[in-house]
Amino acid sequence: MRIGIVSKWIASGQAVVARQLRSALEQLGHQTFVLARPGSGPRAQGSAPAGDPDPVWDQPAITEASDHRVPAAEYEAWIRANSIETVLCDENYQFEEIGGLREQGVRTIGRFVWEYFSKQDAAAATRAFETIYSLTRCERERYAGLGIESPYVPWGIHPELLEWRRRAHPAGDLVRFYFPGSFLGRRKPVRKVVKAFRRAKGEHLRLVISAQVPRNDEFLREAAASDPRIELALDDEPEDVHRARFAACDVCLAPSRWEGLGLPLYEATAFGLPIITNDKPPMSEMVLDGRSGILVASIANGEARSGITAWDPDPGELTRAIERLGRRDELERMRRGVDQLCRQRDWRHTVAALEELLR
Repeated sequence: MRIGIVSKWIASGQAVVARQLRSALEQLGHQTFVLARPGSGPRAQGSAPAGDPDPVWDQPAITEASDHRVPAAEYEAWIRANSIETVLCDENYQFEEIGGLREQGVRTIGRFVWEYFSKQDAAAATRAFETIYSLTRCERERYAGLGIESPYVPWGIHPELLEWRRRAHPAGDLVRFYFPGSFLGRRKPVRKVVKAFRRAKGEHLRLVISAQVPRNDEFLREAAASDPRIELALDDEPEDVHRARFAACDVCLAPSRWEGLGLPLYEATAFGLPIITNDKPPMSEMVLDGRSGILVASIANGEARSGITAWDPDPGELTRAIERLGRRDELERMRRGVDQLCRQRDWRHTVAALEELLR
């Protein structure tokens, strides 16, 4: 089958999902073509990389769209030029344009992150897309509540991530916690994480805060200056540099008020790192509590744009979880649980579910 993928295609979680999805489709024998939508809004403009692009995005059959809202004629020209039969979209709210493709006989399949997709979107989305699929169980349950029957494609550990797992974790007495801050938006409770870490006892503990856009730059620099156990990594770096730093740590410290998919949790599992995060989905779907990581209690703190609840981590539980995984015996025990979770999330399950989705 000739399949088109409509997605961002540079340095974003959506683009990583699209790239890995593309590899699964090609593994199944399909020909794939990408329509790369530029980001929208000031954050997308501010995060545009300088200099040469990361080579991981240099792939064949990439068509650059003229705008985030792709004109209908541009969609149609791309489909005609590549004889595309099926289109897969990620977080695409152009319901009128996508619906027009469906009316022309193109099969349309889409997915959304639940923090943006609201009940007001449901009717238009089901008209535009033949199928809306889910990558987490919680978003599938939410779709059901909106009257949408959504096939579940369990997202797994992509083989490219396992290459980093083979690299030994650093020896010594230090225990390094990695906080994946991304753009440090509202879903990332960075201040609560820093405060919880600073309360944790242990001179052998280290916290690496990684972020692409230093929105809380002043707060973070003050925290690092007052606690030498805190290290900042605030540059927008190539993917291999980011993964090397992540994989060299011992624990993924990733509480979040909400997540769409939570790619750092999949990276951490691939790298063999136990995870500390909230006891709410989808974060909790990637932890075997007490075996591959620790789920801390959550406290409601408002809502995301779509109306789902935003959850803060309990600060006291977060500190205790840090101290617990700061013990080498507990860390090594939980690494064995990470091995089990990694097997459960084998990429073959994702490929098989995609094959079923496309039938």
